[in-house]
Amino acid sequence: MCMMSREISLFKFLEKQGHALDGGCRGSGHCGRCKVKYLTKAPEPAAAEQRFLTEQELLSGYRLACMHPADPEAEVAVHYVKAPGIDIVTAAPQVDVRRPEQGADPAAKIPDKSAEPKDTSTAWYIAIDLGTTTIAMQARTDSGRVLGEWKSMNPQRRFGNDVVSRMSAALEGHARELKSCVEKVLAAGIDQLVQKAERGEPKGIYLAGNTVMEHLLAGLSVEGLSQYPFRPVTLEEQEISVKGLEKSRKVTLLPGLSAFVGADLFAGVLACGMHRSEKVSLLVDLGTNGEMVLGNREKLMCTATAAGPAFEGGANGRMAGSDVIAMIAKMLEEGILDETGLLEEPWFDTGVAWNADRSGFAEPGNNAYLTQEDIRAIQMAKAAVYAGIRILIREYGIAPTEIEHVWLAGGFGYYLDVKSAAKIGLFPEELADRVVSVGNSSLSGSYLYSREERAASERIRSVCTPINLAEQEGFEDIYLWNMYLCPDTGKNFEE
Repeated sequence: MCMMSREISLFKFLEKQGHALDGGCRGSGHCGRCKVKYLTKAPEPAAAEQRFLTEQELLSGYRLACMHPADPEAEVAVHYVKAPGIDIVTAAPQVDVRRPEQGADPAAKIPDKSAEPKDTSTAWYIAIDLGTTTIAMQARTDSGRVLGEWKSMNPQRRFGNDVVSRMSAALEGHARELKSCVEKVLAAGIDQLVQKAERGEPKGIYLAGNTVMEHLLAGLSVEGLSQYPFRPVTLEEQEISVKGLEKSRKVTLLPGLSAFVGADLFAGVLACGMHRSEKVSLLVDLGTNGEMVLGNREKLMCTATAAGPAFEGGANGRMAGSDVIAMIAKMLEEGILDETGLLEEPWFDTGVAWNADRSGFAEPGNNAYLTQEDIRAIQMAKAAVYAGIRILIREYGIAPTEIEHVWLAGGFGYYLDVKSAAKIGLFPEELADRVVSVGNSSLSGSYLYSREERAASERIRSVCTPINLAEQEGFEDIYLWNMYLCPDTGKNFEE
């Protein structure tokens, strides 16, 4: 319970009192997660609150903290709704990186390293995937055997869900906090993996993240990344020191490909064997940025497009991004939503809730909840990704049918129902049957970089050309036409 004393937003007041909402709150009743119960002097409910709170809850004094000013005479109890649990993926790509010409089997099971004979090698490494939302670590031996894993949400989420919010926070004086909170998580994870491995100190610790995440961790200014023409301080390999409970350890940050195609995608190229293969493949990582690399060992092109939080935790932070895609595809199928993204009545005003088991639609008050605004966010994200893919293919100078595989990396891609994604036009129609989930390619690529693949670094970067989508002719037309929730409505604009 908390007594209020200042006439400010109730949410902001509670935040100052230590009641922070994980993932933040965008205000205006957007997500319904800043739930409180007025024990005295409950204000009249706002219209937006009826989307997320049942009639009984409203009568009992439940409200959303972002919708009301703080009242010094009121007493409230905090009942914030936690963000949906995110399964942090550490699974390795289902492709033999030493024989990429063999392709991948979508149905193949990732080998269980724990079932193999005990590895007696004393040399081992720690690989780290530093994502905007999550952090994943693995301890592996020389032969690739997994000795242990460590997973955590990225504590920087309290500064916002995307890299733009993090950069803004850094430029407003929070750079040291952004750096230190991640360092504490890394130190804890490294300490745990050292204890679990029982093999002494690791031979090396290698980390891959997007360019903004690596800059913040290294204590570099993000000012150049926050404004056009988007210039990083460096894209080269860096070494930092992370202080743990017992000792400080050196951590190597992998090199990046461009300002917004970072080391995580560079690691993905290693993990999927694109730099060794004669066949052309497309690697796509869908997070707060839609980052992608197209090519083979002779030529690579990369680009990125803003997706916002729509693919990570959902547009409103209340459900997994893969579930949002499935829900929208289902709404299209049942006529609740049309191809322009417009909700039919009566859902236009109230939004649509889904049962917890995803078996059907539910009454308001359910956590899995989409509003018209959330659907628009998905439309903008998927249109940007689609346009990015089309432009990348055009600039590379090939037809979509010449792409052998579409490697879909990351947690979102790992759980994505490709049929649902194709139904709403996330991928060009010709590629829909070539999409293969490769798990956490950033983590696997970090491990490979620590060993024999490290020598491939300069070659990959020398044959890779970044392109800026904003400068490409036709990008806006393809983007706008593919706001429609159906495949390839803007296909003709690629020419």
